[in-house]
Amino acid sequence: MLMETTDATVLATALPILAKDLSVPVLSLKLALSTYLIAFAAMVPISGWLADRYGAKRIFVAAMTTFLVGSALCAMQSTLPGLVLSRAVQGAGGAMMVPVGRLIVLRGVAKSDMVQALAWVTVPALMGPALGPLVGATVTQALGWRWVFLVNLPIGILAIVLAVILIPRVSPEPVAQLDRLGFALSALGLGGLLFGLSTIGEHLISTPIAIVIGLAGAGLLAIYFRRARGREDVLVDLRLFRHHLFSVGILSGTLFRMSGGAAAFLLPLLFQLGFGLSIIVSGLLSGAFALGGLTMRMLAPRILNRFGFRDTLIAGTLLSAASFAALGFMQTLNYSIIIPLLIGAGFMQALVFTGLNGLVFAEATELEMGRATALSAISQQVGLTLGISVAALLLQAGGTGSPSSAPLLPHFPLAFWAIAAVLFGTALTLRRLHKGQARMLRHVPHHNHRQHDRV
Repeated sequence: MLMETTDATVLATALPILAKDLSVPVLSLKLALSTYLIAFAAMVPISGWLADRYGAKRIFVAAMTTFLVGSALCAMQSTLPGLVLSRAVQGAGGAMMVPVGRLIVLRGVAKSDMVQALAWVTVPALMGPALGPLVGATVTQALGWRWVFLVNLPIGILAIVLAVILIPRVSPEPVAQLDRLGFALSALGLGGLLFGLSTIGEHLISTPIAIVIGLAGAGLLAIYFRRARGREDVLVDLRLFRHHLFSVGILSGTLFRMSGGAAAFLLPLLFQLGFGLSIIVSGLLSGAFALGGLTMRMLAPRILNRFGFRDTLIAGTLLSAASFAALGFMQTLNYSIIIPLLIGAGFMQALVFTGLNGLVFAEATELEMGRATALSAISQQVGLTLGISVAALLLQAGGTGSPSSAPLLPHFPLAFWAIAAVLFGTALTLRRLHKGQARMLRHVPHHNHRQHDRV
């Protein structure tokens, strides 16, 4: 998680310099961010099956190796198409690396400890965004943008060695035959839909072609969903939505995570192109947003248990909406305002993320845990991708509308206000929660962990 999240934030900080070196519009580099997420979302449904079929430890190590190969390929590119394809390789590795690692943890934790365990296991994921912007800024300025990918190599090699030494090997158990056609439909459908949405705006391909690709992806997904009804071997199991907490958690989580994707894309551009700050100062300010999240993550379980999931999540989402709206009003740089605003926004992001993660797994049975993990990971990547795509499109629309124009300070408000509106809508979806309903997260007794090994 440290390697993956550091990589994402390091790249976002380097976008203006990367655009200049590759001689491409800076807004087109949204594809360098979203392609990774798209490949992740398309490939993650098969990660659980591979872990069960070949062993979680073996797949975990293979996934990290694939991620490192993708990182090395990214560092070698000199064109936008080549960088996009290399990011897809990284995404394929990440699709197995992070969910399988999380699944290894979830299979050994009681539901009563799940919120606390998720808080601990995501600390590295919060350290990455906190450290990444400054590390990325320093590395990019000193050594060049290619090193933002090469820094993954020593981290990844260390992670592989530790995984081989420390993670116990569990023998693969018999699993159902893989639904290959279903996997192809879901992967191509989701990938096509998200790629089409990401390329709208005359970046890499024309907008009409992007729309056709998106509609084709939506059609393949419709075929998959129709085919999946009543099947027991589905990779993306829509029957999980019969659980009320799961459905609220997935819908609200997808919408809320749009703000995370938008922030990762917009903030470095706002600081460097809008306010004209150096990449180092931009890295420090972007890190303040993540630092707030790192601080809150350790307090989140106590706050959720003290004030209740429903009220806490609604309040946190509304405060996040207010933070994004305030960023849209900032047309002059005032550090005494923007630094507390960024830290506060990070606080609320971490608090809501922790609560939503708990909701998704609250009602899932032991045998549903693997599929719930996969669907949760898909929704996270979809939300982040939509956030980047919508933010980039509205940033372009708020300016001249030309895909080749660099954004200026007056162009940013529309994007920030639109994300604030999405967050306000998210708060409305969270009203579907009933007070006290999520208390089961604290009171569910310890389950037989051996059952987890058969998921």
